[in-house]
Amino acid sequence: MPEDMPEVNPARPRLLDFWKEDEVWFLDWVHRDRPWGDEKLLEAVPEKATGNYGVKVGEYVRLDGQSYEPGQVVIVGSREELRQLVSGMKKVEGLIFPWFDRIVTRGFWLPHFNTIDFARYRSEHGKRFVKSLAITFGLAALGFYQPQFLMFALLGAVYFGLFPLVDSASAWLKRVDRLSLSDLNSQLVNDQLFQIWMLKRPTTLLKVAVGVLALVFALQFYADMNGPRGAQAPSLQGAALVRDAVLSGGEWWRLVTTGLMHGSLLHILFNGMALFSLGRVIVALVSPSLLSVVFLITVITGSLASLYSGVAPVSVGASGGILGLLGFLLVVTHKFKEQLPGYLQASLIQSTIVVAIFGLLGARFIDNAAHAGGLIGGVILGLVCVPWMRLAPTRTRPLVLLLGWASVAVLLAGVAKIAIEIWPG
Repeated sequence: MPEDMPEVNPARPRLLDFWKEDEVWFLDWVHRDRPWGDEKLLEAVPEKATGNYGVKVGEYVRLDGQSYEPGQVVIVGSREELRQLVSGMKKVEGLIFPWFDRIVTRGFWLPHFNTIDFARYRSEHGKRFVKSLAITFGLAALGFYQPQFLMFALLGAVYFGLFPLVDSASAWLKRVDRLSLSDLNSQLVNDQLFQIWMLKRPTTLLKVAVGVLALVFALQFYADMNGPRGAQAPSLQGAALVRDAVLSGGEWWRLVTTGLMHGSLLHILFNGMALFSLGRVIVALVSPSLLSVVFLITVITGSLASLYSGVAPVSVGASGGILGLLGFLLVVTHKFKEQLPGYLQASLIQSTIVVAIFGLLGARFIDNAAHAGGLIGGVILGLVCVPWMRLAPTRTRPLVLLLGWASVAVLLAGVAKIAIEIWPG
């Protein structure tokens, strides 16, 4: 909903009375020149509901002796019946009007009616900043005074403290008072359609990628359970980035294999989520083929940075490649900043700041050199690709496609190498 408005109850006359017959307010604000600039991204009204008023329910309800599940459509005969229907419902996913062939989701119910109250806006974000700061310091202190809880405390500090802390600080600095009513409604419609468009992008490639990392971790677990006990897990000694094995033993293949392995369940869970969320943006905005290219190259740049920093004798994890995706996306979102929603680049910048702070707090167990090497590698790669980059292209250039398949082949060879090196016996 618009930031200057309180939570809207769909039963309020203001909402239903706002929707005048034969009028759809947000059509005037759709940016037709953008890949997501099409109201047809909204779900079509079912044929049985065409030309009627109705509701797409968001909860289990029973009406007139009939039961409805979330996502089902309830049809009524008039605006007044629609008003009565939504007044008794807690969750409404969408509204149906006779003159529009799409289900109107919550984000499109009402436009901004006023510009943002700047004093109130800053006050609210200032309070949120102070609260987040207290949570961050509290959890960080708990971790350092109780070392056995350090990892969990720092992770809690990141998600419940640092992310809202950085978000509220950046929001406080925004000069929203300079945005006109037209600017606010344009942003509202662009943001909503972009989110719907993103959710409709295919994610099969990403699911496979995360699945491969999970498979490698399962193999590591098996190898460690059945291998010799020691100070270092056998799987890490076998294929992770062990400095002596690379520099003295010439095992340079470890620059790649280390980015496919992880040190703990929490490690792969967070890296898997990060890979999925960043990867889906690259796949949607640039090219699926570039996902594997950027990941492979920045895993290597991160590994090299770790190798020559002289800090960690053993390093493991996909974090270098994930930070590479982040760095690459910083360049992409800057190039297309006029078309993309502003929150996208802002969230990437916030993530970069949070990772940097987290790295400082957890320097004892985080390979910051690998993070920095991956991030810088991603930024450089993005700058190299900028001249020919297009927003959401419908076709992939042959060279990019070739590089994509080549990088996938190298990564799969890395998986095979890990299996060979760490398999017990």
